[in-house]
Amino acid sequence: MLRYILKRLLTFLPMLVVISLVAFVISVSSPGDPVERLLAGDQSMQNESQAVNMDRSSERIKLRHKLGLDLPVFYFSIATLADIDTIYKLIDPVQQESVQRLARHSGQPELSLQWFHQIQHTSTLLNQVQLDSSLMKNPIYADNLSRCKSLIRSISHSSETDEYTIRRDSLSMLLSITPGLTAIRSSWDKSLILHDQILETELNWKQWIPVVHWHGLQNQYHRWILGDGQERKGVIRGDFGLSFRDGQAISDRIVPRVKWSLTLSLLSMFLAFAISIPVGVRAGRYSGGWFDKITGFSLMGLYALPGFFVATGLLVLFSNPDFLDWFPSSGVKDINVFDPEWPFLKRLSHYLPYLVLPVISYTYASFAFISKQMSSGIHQQLQLDYIRTARAKGLSENSVVWKHAFRNALLPLITILGQALPMIFGGSVIIESIFSIPGMGQEIYESVLNYDYPMIVAIFTIFGFMTMLGYLIADILYAFVDPRIRYSTKN
Repeated sequence: MLRYILKRLLTFLPMLVVISLVAFVISVSSPGDPVERLLAGDQSMQNESQAVNMDRSSERIKLRHKLGLDLPVFYFSIATLADIDTIYKLIDPVQQESVQRLARHSGQPELSLQWFHQIQHTSTLLNQVQLDSSLMKNPIYADNLSRCKSLIRSISHSSETDEYTIRRDSLSMLLSITPGLTAIRSSWDKSLILHDQILETELNWKQWIPVVHWHGLQNQYHRWILGDGQERKGVIRGDFGLSFRDGQAISDRIVPRVKWSLTLSLLSMFLAFAISIPVGVRAGRYSGGWFDKITGFSLMGLYALPGFFVATGLLVLFSNPDFLDWFPSSGVKDINVFDPEWPFLKRLSHYLPYLVLPVISYTYASFAFISKQMSSGIHQQLQLDYIRTARAKGLSENSVVWKHAFRNALLPLITILGQALPMIFGGSVIIESIFSIPGMGQEIYESVLNYDYPMIVAIFTIFGFMTMLGYLIADILYAFVDPRIRYSTKN
């Protein structure tokens, strides 16, 4: 048995690696720029002053470094001779795609990158033109300068020949008729020369020759999974990065919410098994009798009721000042009274009234399913030969049912328990919404609505881990419950 557990744990590790790889691919492939999403709360870029614009550029660079976006994606990359292997160092993803497209089209990665840096240098010189210059009093000059800045930005985001030609000619004309831009014109002329060299010496054959680039441990995946030894701790230690919604650490958002989902789920699961198992055993023991028929009809009726209907009905009946105002209608505590410094028992007594109705809403639907599984299992086991042998030995009926039939009938319930483990973490969107419970169901729903991809990836990773853990626990419990099951490392 111990050898089997060790073997399962060894297969557990590569599966975790696969889950982490899938989650990371989803993360890096999600639409939008993470830096822009995290900075989206500030005012629009179009209305910013020069000083604020330069400050935002500095913020982008710092945030990209903090998130590790200035690193290669993986330990290695497969590209072609025409690709720029350091393209990840460029700040703007659109610019990365534009320059890479030019390099692949021409087969000149080095010249393409030099051209882009020259364009960026020209753009920097344009942005450094003093707004309080005497020439700015001329509205034509101010308009020309604004158009130049707009054109240079659009040129760096597009490498298509037709678009580049139109914008290049427009910018060259504006620079030639605008006085005081000698250094800018010189920088722009250098970029024109580089672009002409790229088009004159096209080496398209390079895009058909593959090449493998080794990047070592300094890459985004290694940093994401193991951390950087400084700020980032890595997924393996619970650091899933920053939320797009408010820049808060994802672990700080998950921990307080998963507490309530776990509490409600574990309480409901305990009650469901504690009630359904005795009911199912009795119904299976006297299959076809009056108890089996009454409980089967009642529990299946409960199972047919939608969750939102039961939760709403409980609120109307037991949290209604006009009917029975027995329990609070929403939340998990009274913020005007609750003190986190209270002793544990006092805090527990404060929470309990808020949890009664949500726990009932979580639990009721499980009664029918679990009791039916238990009833069917007991009824099937009681028909087998080993039960007749036990009865022939003179064992009491209770001993036959609970010591022999019950253990073997538990196998379907163990399967249910293993499959339910991820759902314990996830909570319920409907129940938590109706009762205003700050759990993981609400968090998942809000993350999807707000395109909070780091949070979605974190939840996906945790769900994958919990699913594997559930199956591992189920396999181990099978061997303990059923003595007929023997695991061996030999096939």
